[in-house]
Amino acid sequence: METKSIQQFMNSYSVKMIIVSGLALMLLIPSFMIMNLIQERMDLSEKVKKELYAQWGGKQVVAGPVLNVPFTVTESGEKNQLTNERHGVAHFLPETLKTEGALFPETRNRGIYQVVVYEGKLKMKGSFIPPDVSRLEIQNAQYNWNAAYFTIGVSDMRGIKNLPVLVINGQKFKVEPGVADTDLFQSGITMKVDPIDLKQPLNYEIELVLNGSEDLSVEMLGTTSEVSMKSDWAQPSFTGRFLPESRNVSANGFTAEWRVTHLNRNFPQQWPDRKFNTHEAVLGVELLIPVDHYQKSMRSVKYAILFIALNFLIFLFVEIKGKTRIHPFQYSLVAFALLIFYALLTSLGEQIGFNLAYLVSAGAVTSLISWYVFTMLHERRLVVWVTLLQTGLYLSLFTILQLQDYALLAGSIGLFAILTIIMRASQQIKWYPEE
Repeated sequence: METKSIQQFMNSYSVKMIIVSGLALMLLIPSFMIMNLIQERMDLSEKVKKELYAQWGGKQVVAGPVLNVPFTVTESGEKNQLTNERHGVAHFLPETLKTEGALFPETRNRGIYQVVVYEGKLKMKGSFIPPDVSRLEIQNAQYNWNAAYFTIGVSDMRGIKNLPVLVINGQKFKVEPGVADTDLFQSGITMKVDPIDLKQPLNYEIELVLNGSEDLSVEMLGTTSEVSMKSDWAQPSFTGRFLPESRNVSANGFTAEWRVTHLNRNFPQQWPDRKFNTHEAVLGVELLIPVDHYQKSMRSVKYAILFIALNFLIFLFVEIKGKTRIHPFQYSLVAFALLIFYALLTSLGEQIGFNLAYLVSAGAVTSLISWYVFTMLHERRLVVWVTLLQTGLYLSLFTILQLQDYALLAGSIGLFAILTIIMRASQQIKWYPEE
């Protein structure tokens, strides 16, 4: 009699719910393993991108031109004896800077991974006013005007594809590789301009042709700086500290224009040595590839425990209504089918894109679970209900994944609706036998 009572207790639905709940929690472990797998694929994708960028050219940041004038400060000690000479460089930014940029992008592939690279053409022109050294406030400084030079910062020198020539007031100056000082830029080009009259306004122009990848940026160094960029790439992202004043993005490409003054930055037009950093005054455009299947796959895995719990509840209700016992091992097989969905989604997404991969994976898993339910219950009506509920869950998840700004709101409303349906369905079940 005692053995029969124990058996009845073990076969009760209360115990079954406890076992199934524990099983659902244990299945969180393989879901975390799948998340780690997706992260590894994301890391591998970034590694391949960096390798391709290293061969073509990295993200490019162009700054300048800047006029640089070496100086020497003589410091005297006691009794006017000379004790020290300090050498430095005074930097003068342009009065006006106008940059016209055109990007010619193309996609490169390595295996299943795809990146976007570009050839960029930058035409820079503007003017310098005569340098006013009084604003530098350096006592006893001697300026070597004959050694003045211009520098232009280029973040990745490997990408320079032409032999640029700096034209100042109609006079051409050759360009030398590297920067004569690293006060402002770590890499770039230098133009020595001896002899040149620095007591009159200087009008300049130069053209750069650069290979780069993903992003092209320009530093706003003029008292007034104007930048225009255009390309036939249809997925731009405008980056940096300043947004375009006007832009037009269509399926045929984009155009964008910026206008920035020196009042929009936190550094002046002249200073000595390394006193200020110009890198904050940057703007540009990033060429995006709309490949977000890894991010969406990672987001979808976060709903794995919810999918498992809801499917277990559905099967529990089916078990109660159909008066057919379902073994915990069979629950486990259904849960593993749900987890395989995420592995299929990630692997197929790399090949055919997220949306089609989602359709194929959801269809395959739903068909597998429906077939398994039919082999267990042999009732077409229950199989239809399970199939419809499974389809509804995958459609709901797909809708949430497509939403960016309203994903949390849609998910919360969906969970509330699901809970309402479950509570209503539980009212139709007699949880205790009638006395």
